[in-house]
Amino acid sequence: ALCLALAALLGGCLVPERYSARIKIERDGSYRAYAEGTAAHPEAWRNMHALNAEARAGKLKPEELAKAKVEALAPLFKDLETLRTDKRFDTLTSIGDGRVRFSVSGLWRMNRNLLVFNELKTPLAYAVGADGTLRIRVKDAVAGPGARALGLSTEGTLNVSLAEGVEVLEHNAQKAPSSHLGAYRWSIGPGSTEQPYLKIRLPEAERTRMPKGRGAP
Repeated sequence: ALCLALAALLGGCLVPERYSARIKIERDGSYRAYAEGTAAHPEAWRNMHALNAEARAGKLKPEELAKAKVEALAPLFKDLETLRTDKRFDTLTSIGDGRVRFSVSGLWRMNRNLLVFNELKTPLAYAVGADGTLRIRVKDAVAGPGARALGLSTEGTLNVSLAEGVEVLEHNAQKAPSSHLGAYRWSIGPGSTEQPYLKIRLPEAERTRMPKGRGAP
């Protein structure tokens, strides 16, 4: 699942379906991510998909269908109880058929002590070049194995903005800003396969404040 960038934000147990996401990268390498949209709970979505097929075939009586729906959605509501203890969630509501509506945000910091960083619970993966530049990938912004296994498409919009002084050397955004006040923009559709990325250089004053270790954790 995403994280939504999204998977990180969604706790790894929800697969993003439709979303809008924003990331702001600061001069010191810290960044805030925000996402909202809809997502599917894999187990509950499969359960409801099978149950709806049985209902359409007339295999269940009304009372049996009601009981079966409760059982089918039980894994979702169990995970929602856990996710709702995370204060990063502003909204997390079941909307039927094993799907939820969400809004979530969080604050992270890129650590230049690590040459390569791809922690599961963070929205960004990155690699540090010999020249101190950062090649950043927004994880799971396009449909991943989880979505494809469920037969779901992932559609969304992603905006990445950077503080003044952060230099962008490369990117694959569909639209680039004309000033530091704008954002790099991606529109994600069912046919999207390439993860959004940027290669950036932090301001020299900010970079020299960070220790330059060489090892991974």
